Amino acid sequence: MKKAMKLVSLVLAVVMLLGCLAACSSKSATTDSTASTDTASTDTAASDSSEASSDGGEIVIALISNTTGDYAQYGQPVRDGAMLYINQLNANGGINGKQVKVLEYDDKGDGVEAVNAYNLACDNGITAVFGATLTGTTIALADATYEDNMPQVTASATATGVTVIDPADPESEIRPNVFRACFIDPFQGTMLARYAVKNEYKKIAIMREKDSEYSVGLVKYFQDEIATHDGYEVVALCDFMNKDEDFSALLGAVLDKKPDVIFTSVSYADKAAQIMKQAHALGYEGAFFGGDTLDAPELFSIAGDAAVGAVFTTFYDAAQPATEMTSKFLDAYRAKYGKEPAAPTVMAYDAYLTMRNAIETAGTTDAEAVRDALFATSGFVGAAGSITLNDTHDAVRPVVFKEVQADGSTSFKDMIEP
Repeated sequence: MKKAMKLVSLVLAVVMLLGCLAACSSKSATTDSTASTDTASTDTAASDSSEASSDGGEIVIALISNTTGDYAQYGQPVRDGAMLYINQLNANGGINGKQVKVLEYDDKGDGVEAVNAYNLACDNGITAVFGATLTGTTIALADATYEDNMPQVTASATATGVTVIDPADPESEIRPNVFRACFIDPFQGTMLARYAVKNEYKKIAIMREKDSEYSVGLVKYFQDEIATHDGYEVVALCDFMNKDEDFSALLGAVLDKKPDVIFTSVSYADKAAQIMKQAHALGYEGAFFGGDTLDAPELFSIAGDAAVGAVFTTFYDAAQPATEMTSKFLDAYRAKYGKEPAAPTVMAYDAYLTMRNAIETAGTTDAEAVRDALFATSGFVGAAGSITLNDTHDAVRPVVFKEVQADGSTSFKDMIEP
């Protein structure tokens, strides 16, 4: 399927999510993925909210995320943002007068668990899937939902392979049922390169996690962009595997090149923290930066002082409210959860907000009308800022850069417009 078909397919997925009752074939699965039901806004739920989706009483959506396991710190914020919006949605009448019922599944950050959870959800008559959180898990889930043309929305998986079946093939088919609200790796990698140029980091060393699609993709687009700037070069590109823990040999080679900055392209913050700590022990006093996976407490708790000054990309910063909607979102989130939201939380919130805006703009759930509304989405005000959808159905938005402080907190550093 060529690019001209991508947005049409996206719109069909959005329409199916918001207004239609999709069905997937009954499947059996053996899994220990836990599931719970959360009928959002129970105080305002319709009197027939306990009826099954098959008789039109409610719309059932599966929420698949990693709320336990080693990387639950990435999954729980996405779950919180999704449920915050669904609660508000139900309080205001739901979708086309129907309440939304959520079936929650914990995939534990594992692709097999995510697919098994999806199969169980299908047996419960779901309309759509919200998830997953991690890139690899989301791609595994997308492979399964693609077979059924089941609408799937992710708020945080940034790899090109989430929506493109074969990213290496420019003519690759696009998964017509998958949509995301976050920026993608090509865009993020490009913005990281522009940040390096803006800060005059002319000699750049890269530590790349070779067995991570996310990490490899980020580096590719970083290199493509940095190559367009005279006087800037990648002086070292060192590959390692996720299981590796001793980086002293690689870092020795890196430090011999005397880089201005080390770009840590990793799938999780703990790996970047190990690299920073070991580089610091070898005498490195230069800068570090990386992608959005560094936005986690583990970066400082493991690396300590070595992480101070490190910069990473993210979707928004609560201390820099982008719009009036930002303040409304923050007030609602703080009231419900009693804490500050993580960046993926606001992405989950904005994903649903953007979809509903398209339906309201179209004034109908007709696929062609909603497609036109999505094509025209430009400057729509969300909680994370202004949202514009490009012709590959990705959100075009600024990239926020945050910096690790001496007490382990993070603060706004910069923002680069697309």
